[in-house]
Amino acid sequence: MSSQANDQGVFINGRQQVIELLRHMDDSDKQTLINNIKSKNSYLARELSEESLSFKSIENLSTSNIAWLLRHFDPAIIGLALYPMPVNFQRKILSSIERTFAEKAFAIMNQDLSQKQNQCVRAQEKILNLVISMSRQGKLNF
Repeated sequence: MSSQANDQGVFINGRQQVIELLRHMDDSDKQTLINNIKSKNSYLARELSEESLSFKSIENLSTSNIAWLLRHFDPAIIGLALYPMPVNFQRKILSSIERTFAEKAFAIMNQDLSQKQNQCVRAQEKILNLVISMSRQGKLNF
């Protein structure tokens, strides 16, 4: 009975472990694994692909898709979301959006947001939720 409980625990946690693994894989390896799963279970592959997206995944979108996506958000949210990210990521995103939006977002980023990490995470989650929704609708592809 103990063995069965352990097996069930592995099964339940195994899915989350796969999602975490996918989040840390490079894009080509992740896509290969998702495609292999897709050949056997397309629903599971789509679900794993969506759940393994992170805010950093936005970097893989085209410049026009980034601009289109972020047009739906206030520059303050964009600035909060970008604040904890690496400089190269920030530059790519800011250079992809309309200049006035980018300037406003940059002004937010230049504030001391070190005490607002929770707000930064919430801003990233808000953007990521739209990414997942648009991905489900087929409007964004990774």
